[in-house]
Amino acid sequence: MDKNAWFVEDVYRASKASASFAASFVGKKIVIVLDNAPSHSQTEQRVASHDNLVLLRLGPYSPMLNPIALKAKIKGRMRLLEDAATESLPCITQSLVLLEAMFCQRNIEKALNLENMHYGK
Repeated sequence: MDKNAWFVEDVYRASKASASFAASFVGKKIVIVLDNAPSHSQTEQRVASHDNLVLLRLGPYSPMLNPIALKAKIKGRMRLLEDAATESLPCITQSLVLLEAMFCQRNIEKALNLENMHYGK
């Protein structure tokens, strides 16, 4: 846990010493985001206090902020959509495609003008 505090301190010092900080961020706060890994549990207590350092802890479960969890959800959703498309292929006939194309041709002008469209007529 001390390693995490040292790491945060190193990141803080490197940020303060960087040319981009000096050029654009003087007077601004440095925000370091911590997730809820067990190793981060005491980091806030162990890091030296600085006026312009904010340690921001994520909520208990934030998959939308976790790129690994987000990617896993997206891959699962894609798999589901691919399976649905594969299962639906036998239902897509030439006449159905023709009917949908004709519907689009009839209603494109209405859609562009934000007019009501009647489906199934």
